[in-house]
Amino acid sequence: MAELGIDDYLSILTEHHHIVSDDMEVVVEDLEEFNPFRMFLKRSIYGILEFDRVIAFVFRSHILFFGKDSNQLRVHIKPEKKQSFLGKLFGH
Repeated sequence: MAELGIDDYLSILTEHHHIVSDDMEVVVEDLEEFNPFRMFLKRSIYGILEFDRVIAFVFRSHILFFGKDSNQLRVHIKPEKKQSFLGKLFGH
């Protein structure tokens, strides 16, 4: 996980976001306790991208965009692939 530089990105975000982390997980304490995006495992992060105004944490099925200059948090959910009739029938 050190190769992603997670701690470096989190230190950039702490000015506007209340985020804590340990060896295994990251918790966005600004979000409500039952929010599914409040906690994520570090090993589930595919990549981290830094843009002018946001830092994006990329996961398999979604991307979390954290504002660098504000407390804005946006979520982009990857659409599911449509299954064929036979795929639905046989679970493929």
